[in-house]
Amino acid sequence: VLGLLAVYVVLLSGLLILVTVALYPLTAVLGRVSLRSFARGAAPAQLVAAGTQSSLASLPALIEGAQDHLRLPPQVTSFVLPLSVSSFKLNQVISPTFKFLFLAHVFGIPLGVGEMATFLLVTLLLSFGVAGVPRGGGGFRTLPLFVAAGIPIVGAGPLAAVKTIPDAFMSVLNVTADLSVATILGRRIPQHAPEPAESVRQAVLAA
Repeated sequence: VLGLLAVYVVLLSGLLILVTVALYPLTAVLGRVSLRSFARGAAPAQLVAAGTQSSLASLPALIEGAQDHLRLPPQVTSFVLPLSVSSFKLNQVISPTFKFLFLAHVFGIPLGVGEMATFLLVTLLLSFGVAGVPRGGGGFRTLPLFVAAGIPIVGAGPLAAVKTIPDAFMSVLNVTADLSVATILGRRIPQHAPEPAESVRQAVLAA
């Protein structure tokens, strides 16, 4: 059992690191920024995320990095970033899916395309409701899907017990993805576009 838990921690941590690293060239291409600028902008928030295991705690560092190193417009730093941190958790798609596949392999449960598609879709929808705080509680929401696929949920308990180590990588992935989304969207927002609050005020006055 200890060997399987160690394998789970190593593989999941490696997968999270791999996806995090893949976001760098993706953001550089789609966001039209240098790898160095993105890395410098993300680093402070990543350190906070690794230490606190909280996306919300990393928001001030994200905003500072976006302003100082990526020169993102106010519309992004004041609206897109907070919205992304509160609602977008890339890890909540990756980690539960990995756990699903890992337990299915351990217990020898064959999975069909329909089961995988259903799991991914439901996991994606549930990810928007997970709080960006330590132990946000998103892991147990998918347990009914494990049961529906015939995977014994008894295996989920030990995996949750060793979640502390991958948790740091999960939070780092989340804040990196948040900044990546903000950077890509920021390059598509006109530099002189009104801020969200100003847009609302203008709409009210026009009415």
